[in-house]
Amino acid sequence: MTDSQTWLPQLTKVAEPLHPEWISMRRYLHQHPELSDAEYQTTEYLTCALTKLGLPTHIPVDQRGLTADLVTFKHEPDRWMAIRGDIDALPINDAKAVDYRSTCDGVMHACGHDVHATVVVAAMHILSAMHQANRLPWPIAVRAVLQPSEELATGARYMIHHHALRDIDAILALHVDPTRSVGCIGLRHGTLTAACDAVHVTIHGNGGHGARPHLTNDPIDAITHWVQSAFRRLGRTVNAHQTVVFSVGQLHAGHSTNVIPDSASLSGSLRSLDAHSRRIALETLEDVCQATEIENNCKVKMELGFSAPAVVNDDSLVDLLADTATAAFSAGAIEWIDEPSMGSEDFSYYLKQIPGAMFRLGVAGDQVGHAPLHTPAFDIDERAIMVGAKLFAASVIAYFDPNRSPVPNANV
Repeated sequence: MTDSQTWLPQLTKVAEPLHPEWISMRRYLHQHPELSDAEYQTTEYLTCALTKLGLPTHIPVDQRGLTADLVTFKHEPDRWMAIRGDIDALPINDAKAVDYRSTCDGVMHACGHDVHATVVVAAMHILSAMHQANRLPWPIAVRAVLQPSEELATGARYMIHHHALRDIDAILALHVDPTRSVGCIGLRHGTLTAACDAVHVTIHGNGGHGARPHLTNDPIDAITHWVQSAFRRLGRTVNAHQTVVFSVGQLHAGHSTNVIPDSASLSGSLRSLDAHSRRIALETLEDVCQATEIENNCKVKMELGFSAPAVVNDDSLVDLLADTATAAFSAGAIEWIDEPSMGSEDFSYYLKQIPGAMFRLGVAGDQVGHAPLHTPAFDIDERAIMVGAKLFAASVIAYFDPNRSPVPNANV
């Protein structure tokens, strides 16, 4: 990182007075969460924040999600970088006793997307302020991508469709991590998260009176048979060295204690780390459907819902993040991740188009930030916002270092 000793102190000097403003932004977003596909007010709020920085913004016609550009080149940039955050919340009731708890019953930023969005805006704030103060060491061209509907795994494709990656050569993203302390940055080369497929199974039988099950084709019996068979068969058909996780999260059947219903359904998720194990697992579930039909004399239909490929980090961009984190904080700030997560992220869709990398941002402090993701008690130590913003901003600057080789685009 050439000359980082000169510009990193300038970055810190610009950033530190802005931290209270970013905390207020994060708390506003936390108080006003919106579910996937309904992020209209969030989009408007973030658009206003970026417009105040003097950055041109673009909002898709659906009025959800946005991009904002900062270009300091005096000529056409020879490369662009994007930093991505997501903005949707989850259908979870906020159980925290804090003044910034969600004001929307049953809706909460339980996955940290309020933090992701704030960190992206904060990084753009730092870069814009450095540009205005003539403190950038060289020109940059960076785009903030604030996407909706990550939880449905549709937001990344939606933003790509609306040209969020036009001209972009590389992209960075973050995810909060309550298992890591504030100041820690989790990094991993290669596969970071699993591919995920939503699996929906419906079984149609013949219902009847609960006193006479012999006159029915019981779909509840069939669906429990399907679940047990699926768990058992996957463990015998997928190579034990190729991790696959299948979980059932929903079961629906019936309406009365003494009536066998005509149908039953379930929904679950299949997670895999490579294309081969995914194919074998899906074929196995189809085989279970066929066997269940024959053995229970019912009609079984399996459909796939939302999906996301695995997040596969670009090695050179992981190295960029590692070098930047070492210079901005210390080598001790980096925690290398040994194994990929079986969680999923639709950031992976951007990586099908261009090189990119995602890092884990530690958010656990002494008093707050330890509650797991997707739980009613989830919160963060807000010092993490500064860490994420500085790492994003410094990585953008380092990416445009004239003495640094560009990241090769594997899709060219």
